[in-house]
Amino acid sequence: MEKKTASLTVIAFLFLAALSVAVQLSRAVPTWSTDIRLTTDPSDDWDPSITQTSDGRIWVTWHSGRTGNYEIFYKISSDNGISWSDDVQLTFDTYLDSHPSILQAADGRIWIVWDSDRTGDFELYYKTSIDNGASWSEATRLTVDPARDSYPSIMQSSDGKVWIFWNSGRNVTVSPPDPTYELSANIFYKSSFDSGQTWSDDTLLVTDYKNNYWDDLYPSCMQAANGSIWVVWAKEAREIYAKTYNGTHWLGEVRLTTDPKEDTHPFIMQTANERIWVFWDSDRNAHDTDVYYKIFDGSWTSDVQLTTSMEDDDWPSAVQTNDSRIWVAWNSPRYPQLVYDIFYRTGIERHDVAVHGVTPYVPSHNNNTFAYRGEIAYFRVEVENQGEGKETFEVKCYANSTQLDQTIVTLDSGKSFVSVFEWNTTKVKPGIYVPSAVAVAVQGEADISDNYLAGASFLVKIRGDVCGWHSGVLMPIPDKRVNLDDFMVVVFNYGTADPSWNPTWGPACDIWGEGRVVDIDDVMTVSIHYGEK
Repeated sequence: MEKKTASLTVIAFLFLAALSVAVQLSRAVPTWSTDIRLTTDPSDDWDPSITQTSDGRIWVTWHSGRTGNYEIFYKISSDNGISWSDDVQLTFDTYLDSHPSILQAADGRIWIVWDSDRTGDFELYYKTSIDNGASWSEATRLTVDPARDSYPSIMQSSDGKVWIFWNSGRNVTVSPPDPTYELSANIFYKSSFDSGQTWSDDTLLVTDYKNNYWDDLYPSCMQAANGSIWVVWAKEAREIYAKTYNGTHWLGEVRLTTDPKEDTHPFIMQTANERIWVFWDSDRNAHDTDVYYKIFDGSWTSDVQLTTSMEDDDWPSAVQTNDSRIWVAWNSPRYPQLVYDIFYRTGIERHDVAVHGVTPYVPSHNNNTFAYRGEIAYFRVEVENQGEGKETFEVKCYANSTQLDQTIVTLDSGKSFVSVFEWNTTKVKPGIYVPSAVAVAVQGEADISDNYLAGASFLVKIRGDVCGWHSGVLMPIPDKRVNLDDFMVVVFNYGTADPSWNPTWGPACDIWGEGRVVDIDDVMTVSIHYGEK
């Protein structure tokens, strides 16, 4: 019996653990489209890079073998992928041009950087366009070293600086000196403050030494919303690592994957809700490679498999467009062509904000059902982010149709917040009011049915208005005026106190609620407000 109980306990624990992972992944996984083929040339198309320019057009650039050697091509969609331009050839060189990376800078200039062996060894080159691709500059050489410089990644930081990261097989000087040093690929970067007129020196970012000379390959870079610069890469094409720059120095390496199979060709991006995404390809399914991703939102999610075809899916690149969709492009030798073409799919993160509660409160008499005209009432509005990742949204509060105020709220996924709105009732007509609040829908909102919520009815009344005639009967219900009926009722109950007072009229006539007695203050209050309505 004890063994059976123990077994059931273990099974229950494993079930709950699995359920926890499933819930975590369900919050992380957006709704994805089917795979869409972008290129159809009978030659191989490799290593796409995707972006959206400020005019809303989506660009995909890649290298292709269709000319007899690798050249850089691109194509553009002006209607969110409904249609695409013809393939446009960017480079025309008899040597290899490969592995492009694309950026539109803040000044509108479009950059495409790639590697080429046109000098006899691989170096980095780039072209720019100041007219949205109508014309391009000549190819500019960026690196000069006899070792191989390849696989560039380009970004621009918020200060206007353009950064390019790449891996190089050049010899480096390690410190302290290491007699066992072996040549390996390392990550370098350089930057320009003036749109490429001048560049910083080549700077070593990542090197492995001390009897562990792994190649550091395929960097991808971006700047996060908090200003930090992130670089991810593959170490020996086996695992994905990350490194960040906090504005003063680079922090240590962080390992992102731990699968025994090869994880390589990473790409990093951040969505508008400040979640950081890393995509890569992996052969962990044995028969082929697939694209995977994981998300950082304060902590890293588990690895999520994106593609599931029987052919290899490699070299992912991603962007979030203005409509909040996430686009992921990669290359794959799918049927029936069975040569490498560019594919993509799109996905939508869940964006969902909600109003959870609207509660009025009047601290002057510790009540949440009414306020005397002239008092300050407070409406406490609770909102929640039910979507994925951080959201910044506007919250508006109303009394009936009158807007009291609005505020901007920023919430992490799953978090709630209470905003307090002040209502000065000095010039408000007495009557019944319904407090309500609206969480203004965010872009791509999944469910707007809970963005509005009304609270319980709230009464604004005149101090001294304690009764009125209703259906021919005088009742302790205010009639929005202070008259002789109010004065006579208070005088008639003068001097009575809880608990011996009339259980109906005593509390109504105790206007100030001081000591639960009808006293001179209550009589004077009716006198002072006599005639108001």
